[in-house]
Parts: sequence; C-alpha cells; structure tokens
Amino acid sequence: MTDFKKRHFCKSVALMSLVPLFKMNILSANTSAQNQILSGSFLIDGKEASSNFQDLNKIVIETKKEKAIIKNNDDFYLIRPETKIEFVSKKLLNVIEGSVHAVFGNRKEELKVKVPNGTIGIRGTSIFIDIEPEDNRTYFCNCYGRTTLFDNDGNMLDDITSFGHESGAMTSDGKFKRYGINYLSNLYALRHPKIFDEEMEKAGCIVKNSHCTLK
Repeated sequence: MTDFKKRHFCKSVALMSLVPLFKMNILSANTSAQNQILSGSFLIDGKEASSNFQDLNKIVIETKKEKAIIKNNDDFYLIRPETKIEFVSKKLLNVIEGSVHAVFGNRKEELKVKVPNGTIGIRGTSIFIDIEPEDNRTYFCNCYGRTTLFDNDGNMLDDITSFGHESGAMTSDGKFKRYGINYLSNLYALRHPKIFDEEMEKAGCIVKNSHCTLK
C-alpha cells in the first residue's frame, strides 16, 4: 500500500471512529435541553411557542383547545386545555385557571405556587391542580412527595406527605377539605393518576411514583 493510500485509510478509520461519539453528543444535547415541548402546543404571552422556547421568565403560558406537555429544567408539566399558568424567574409562580399536572425536581428552597384559594409550598414532588371557579375552590392532589398548603393570608392549612395521591380542595372559606363525595362529579380529577401516567408515557417519559424521566 502506498503512503498516500495508507494516510487516506487511516484518516477514514479515524473519522469513522468519531461518528458514534458525534451521534452521542447530539443525543446528549437533545435530551439535556432545558426547555422542550414533548407534546401539543401552547402560547407564550399570546404568541405560539416554538420547540426551542426560551427560559420562562415573567411570562404566561396558555393552552387553548389542545393540551401541552413541556419540560423545563428538571420539571415536567402536563397542561390541560383552557389553562393559564405564570412563570417568574424560570419558576412556576401562579396557576391562574384551568388544570395542570406538575412534577418538580428536588430543590433546596421551597417553591411557592399561587392558586386562587391559597398557596402551595413545594420542594420535590408531583402535584395535580384543577381550578373550579364555579364552586370557588381549587382541587388539589399531592400525588407523591411533600407539600405545605397555605390560605390567602399565609396561614398554614396542612402539611401533606404522600406516597400515593392525597387529595382534597382548598375552599373559599380558607380551609383544606380532604377528598370526599362532593368531588365525585369531577371525573377528570378522579381519573387523573391513570391519565397522567398514560399521557406522559406517550410523550416519551418513563413514569415511576408520579415522576418522569425522558427515555
């Protein structure tokens, strides 16, 4: 083999050896992206969001007739149709209307999420919120982990640790009432654990204990 052919052969082999690494780097970049739309569509401050939407800083996410599933850093959100949620400093701040499943990664400082009937204190847990304006209450499920509930005056209502869906409602009289027969009419709330698992798995997640990791 001539020197030229030898050099060409060695160069080709070297380039071929980099292909798996190149593919791996692309995959790593995609799976580690901070913000991803896993399913559906939504608006950011009234404008259609793109697949590489920017950091969530002082914005309102809104869904219309279609649900959306998004990943923001280590957190996941299954946002139901006709829902508005507000982010400030890249963190969920306020569930204004509608319904959302939210899965939060572990955090040192408690994240406080405002809802019409109070505030939910979160560290690393999975929750479900459904705003019920016709009854002036907020249906809430601590699906897995720990949450602290406060009324609109900042008084603690309850401290919940759950390993399997503890639910109830934050009501207009500033109380948290555990799940009871009054909520049997909210069929989505009743079925939300199964719906969440199915929808997140369709979007490419592995679901365990109401938490998600991308495949």
